[in-house]
Amino acid sequence: MERAHLLFVLLLVVSAELQVKCVQAKEGWFLHVTDFHWDYTYGSQDWSCNDNVSNHGLYGDYWCDSPWNLITSAVEAMRNATEGRDADFILWTGDNVLHVGDDKVNIDIHDQILGNLTQLLRTHFPTVPVYATYGNHDYYPHDQFPPHNNELYNRTLEQWKSWINDVQQEDNFRKGGYYTVKTTSGIRILALNTNLYYTSDKVTAGLTDPADQFSWMENVLASSNASNEKVIVTGHVPPGMAPPLGTRWMYEDFHQKLNSILYKYSNIIIGMHFGHEHNDNFRVFYDEQDKPVLGLFMAPSVTPWRFKIPSLGVTGKAHNPGFRMIRYDQSTGRHLDLIQYFMDLPESNRMQAPVWKTGYTATSDMSIPDITPASMDLFVKRMADPNGADFKKFYSWRFSSAEHPSVGVCDQSCHAIIHCNFIHSSKKKYDQCVNLLTSNATSIFLMWFYMFLVVVACFMNIL
Repeated sequence: MERAHLLFVLLLVVSAELQVKCVQAKEGWFLHVTDFHWDYTYGSQDWSCNDNVSNHGLYGDYWCDSPWNLITSAVEAMRNATEGRDADFILWTGDNVLHVGDDKVNIDIHDQILGNLTQLLRTHFPTVPVYATYGNHDYYPHDQFPPHNNELYNRTLEQWKSWINDVQQEDNFRKGGYYTVKTTSGIRILALNTNLYYTSDKVTAGLTDPADQFSWMENVLASSNASNEKVIVTGHVPPGMAPPLGTRWMYEDFHQKLNSILYKYSNIIIGMHFGHEHNDNFRVFYDEQDKPVLGLFMAPSVTPWRFKIPSLGVTGKAHNPGFRMIRYDQSTGRHLDLIQYFMDLPESNRMQAPVWKTGYTATSDMSIPDITPASMDLFVKRMADPNGADFKKFYSWRFSSAEHPSVGVCDQSCHAIIHCNFIHSSKKKYDQCVNLLTSNATSIFLMWFYMFLVVVACFMNIL
């Protein structure tokens, strides 16, 4: 009897261990890297640099796009990050060409830059599929993606064909630079060319459905819904309102149409991953009952380049290069965690060797159970206080932990611009949110100032 009891207990232990292993086997990782912006003139002509650089660091400068040393270091750091937790796939969301005028480049240079970066990723990740999308700077002339077949689409397809690995999707890529694939675990990737909707693309302005991408999206998502597939949406230019200027990147009609499709299929879209903004950011999309239904993540760039808009007197803040890994459930696609990595650029230049660090791990540093929309909503609510610890942490992460005077302190107005970007994808609601938060801050300031005057007056009367 005692032996039978011991055997029963042993079976329970073995069964529990097998269950744990099964659960663990369902979890996987994928990498997200974006905005390499390779400046092959760094250190000589400095075409991308927005200010004079007197001391060219080995791994770059905050005023300039990425030198090749930075790019190769980033890809090597990506490979190192996967040791012990192999990546199932890589999302590469474009913008590889340097910030420079069209007069200094041509289609051959753009094609060569894409080719060199493609080969770099292929060399370091020979067995890992890469799901790549264009950035607005990748086309020549910059931003002017056409809604039809062209030479660059054809050239790029030859480089990415083995990753796409689907003849039917090759036709979609030739038509508009978009495609869909299924991962080995059955998650569908919807790789969009959202540059077609970008306000700087004058070729597509006024069109109804550039390259028929909207109708194609509807068909793919409807089919996925019917087949109970889970979908990850990826691309370069994201929907929503972006700090620091409250910018809507897309033409309004395209923006509304894209959002309506995303909301319609929010039950199967388990994550959206984009680039373009260069800073770490995310947005939560809410349904009519104010329930969080979609999560959108913008990864920080590899390039440390700071923008300048002289007409507005606005200059971007310093930020370190970065990339990230996302842990997910391979069966459901549910996003479980995110680890953000960054290069300490000043220290790397001082040491003459790359110094990559972990910026944060979402679940532990945000104190949330996972990175689903509901969990990100919890974090958003805790960041409502501009002076709270949670918002201060995020503000540092936003610039990939750059310790630079330009980062400074985020005041009430700065907080309003960032916080409202988390929760409002329409310009009208975003503007209302910013106005409300800044007016409340002004009212509080005036109230305290009035109280100060009353105290001073009382004190003067006493004297």
